[in-house]
Order: sequence, then structure tokens, then C-alpha cells
Amino acid sequence: MNIAAYFLMLPSIFLGVIMGANDAGNILGPTIANGILKFKKAVYYVTAMILIGALVGGIPSLKVASSLVKVDTAGIVIINTSASLITLFFLRKELPISMTQAIVGANVGVGLLLKEVNTKLLLYVVLGWFSTPVMSFVVAFITFKFFALIFRGIRNLRIRDLALRLLLWFFTLYGAYSYGANNAGKVTGILVQSGFNKYLLLLFGGLSLSAGIFFFGKRTIYTIGRSLVALDDFSAMISISASAMTIWLYSLVGLPISAAHAIVGSIIGVGYARGTKIRDARVVQRIFFSWLQAPLYSGIFSAFLFSIFKLLW
Repeated sequence: MNIAAYFLMLPSIFLGVIMGANDAGNILGPTIANGILKFKKAVYYVTAMILIGALVGGIPSLKVASSLVKVDTAGIVIINTSASLITLFFLRKELPISMTQAIVGANVGVGLLLKEVNTKLLLYVVLGWFSTPVMSFVVAFITFKFFALIFRGIRNLRIRDLALRLLLWFFTLYGAYSYGANNAGKVTGILVQSGFNKYLLLLFGGLSLSAGIFFFGKRTIYTIGRSLVALDDFSAMISISASAMTIWLYSLVGLPISAAHAIVGSIIGVGYARGTKIRDARVVQRIFFSWLQAPLYSGIFSAFLFSIFKLLW
């Protein structure tokens, strides 16, 4: 592996930084946006757990991401560039989109031109898109009812507050670990075809995700955390735990799912469990609509760029 080959990592690293910025709200939105945890304190621990999750649990997701399409070097660069630019477009509108869909859309756009798409795996991934928010909604609803019974039995307010604070931190860090395991392979998995070491790819994937959250994540934190349902400490804990469990379960089988799907499903599930309506239904509609747009725009854009490249070279 010569030094020039490592320049192939740059689009993936760029993609990872954007993904981290986009998904910051999915990990920290319910707690930071509602004033439960402080950004500076939480972000240090969260970024460390993302890196640990990437290295310890990222192999299954990496394998799936590397098997979706077979492309050459130009295809790799175009796929990552297309997904990055489409995501930046949505971020400028302050809409946290599903980067999983943007990445998959870019892969499929180039893969269709090369006739190298693993259709069975693609259907497997698409199934995850539809099932993730439903699964997270159900987990959140059940978890809310379960923990509500437990906390009603704790009469001492100090003990209750301490338990809640500990659970908030635990599930926030658990969610960061699950996020790293599920997402690091998405941004660098396609580089497996170029002969890179898998753990090196997971390391750079985890570092780029962490950098995105640390430096650029504040904007999406407040979109997710405040715009859907107003959350108290208990509800925030449940929404984070349900999202983390959903992402972790899918990570075990290597299915790359969307953290945005998981957290939105869990927040809405918490709202229904406590009888609270969605604060602004238009925000939900805009988010769901952006999920549909992301793979379509990303696929069309990557196919367009790849076609131009083939015409010129």
C-alpha cells in the first residue's frame, strides 16, 4: 500500500466528519437541547465511546458496507463525494437527514451504471430503513412504561434523581458506543476493496465521526432535541435508551441503519407513552420527506458525476 493510496481516505474522512455533525442531535439532542447535560462535558465522553464502539463492534457493519457494490477508485471517490455534498445541502437547511440513505443512494447510483449492485443486500438495507423507526417507537413505548413503574416505587427524591442521572449518562454513552459500531463502517467500508486494513478503516471512521460531533454538531442537536416533543429528564433518558438499544441490535447483524430514524422513532414513542402530542408535526413531515429525498438525490448526483467522469476519461 503506497502513500498515494491513503489519499483515497480523504473523501471518506470528510464524509465521516459530515455524518458526525449531522448525527450529533441523534445522540445528544434529547439531553443537551433540553438542558439536562452540558455540551462540553458530554461531548468528550461521547466521542471517546464512539471510537471504542467503532473498533470493538464495527466489523459486521464494515463487511456489509463493503459488499453493497463493486467499484473502481473513481467510483469510490465519487460515491463519498456525492453523499457528502447532498448531506451538506440538507444541513444548510438545518434538517438532520439519514446519511445511511445518502450513502446507500450514492452507492446504488454508481453501482447501477456498472451493473454491480448486490440487490439482495440492498433489499436487506432498505428493510432496515422502514423497520428502524417502528422498532425504536415500540422499544421506547415499552421502556417508558417499564421504568415509570420502577421510578414510581422510589419514594426518596434524592435516590430517584441520582438513579435518573446515572441512567442518563449510561444510556448516552451506550448510545455513542452503538453509534460508533453501526456507523464507522459506513464511511470507510467501501475502501476495503482497495486493500486497506479493516481496523485502520474503523479507526479513521470513528475518529472522523467524533470530530464531526465535537466541532460541528451543535446545530442539529437543537433541531432533534427541541422541535419534536418537549422532554423532561425521565423522557430524555427513555428516548436515548430506546434509540441506543435499537441501533445496537441492528449492529449485531451488521445492518447499517440510521441514527436519525432511531431517535425520531423513540422520541415520538415516548410522547405517545406519556400522552403528549408532537409539538410541531411539520418538523416531522420535513424530516421524513428529507429521508426520501436523500437517497434519490444522492443516487442521481453520483450517477451524473460518474457518467461525466467516464465521458471525459
